[in-house]
Amino acid sequence: MAVAREPINSAPVGRRERRMDRASWVPTVGPGMVLGALGTIGVVVSMFLPWRNGGVHPSDVPFAFLFDSTTTARNPSLLIALIPLAVILAVGSVMPRASGARIIGALGALAVVVLFAVQLHYAIDRFNGGSVWDALDTGFYVAGIAGLVGLVSGFMPSGWARRRWTESETAVDEPRAAAYDDGRRG
Repeated sequence: MAVAREPINSAPVGRRERRMDRASWVPTVGPGMVLGALGTIGVVVSMFLPWRNGGVHPSDVPFAFLFDSTTTARNPSLLIALIPLAVILAVGSVMPRASGARIIGALGALAVVVLFAVQLHYAIDRFNGGSVWDALDTGFYVAGIAGLVGLVSGFMPSGWARRRWTESETAVDEPRAAAYDDGRRG
C-alpha cells in the first residue's frame, strides 16, 4: 500500500493581495484658469483697440519701435509679439500645471506695454514735451491690466486636480501540483 506524501515543492495555501495606485488629471475650474483666460481675452482685445491717441492701433506700430523711438521701419507690427504672447497665455490657462506659461506670457505682455510707454515718452519729449499719459489710449491700458491679471494667474492653482484611486485584487494561492517520485515508474 502506498502512502500519500505531500510534494516537496508545494507552497502553502494562502491569500495574496495586490494593490495598484492609479492617478489621472481631472479638469476643474480654478482661479488660475479663470484669471489666465481673462488675461488672454484682455491681450486679444487690446490688439483691436488704439494704443495711442489719434487711433494708432498695434498693427500700425512697428515692432522696432519698442527698442528705437526713431525707427522708420513699417513691418512687422507689434502684433508679431502680442499674438504669440496671447497664445502662450491661452495654452497656460488650459493645460495642467502650466502656470509657468501664464507667467511667461504675462511678463512678455507687460514688457511690450512698458517698452511701448518708454519709447513713446522719448518720442513725445523729442517733439513737443507733453505728457506720455495724455498720449496713451485704451488699448495700452487694457493690455497692461491683462498682463497683470495674467501674471497673478500664474501664482494661483490652475484648476486641474489630480485624481487618485486604489484598486485591490485578492488572489488565493493554490498548491502547486508537483510531481514526486515514489519509486514507481510506469
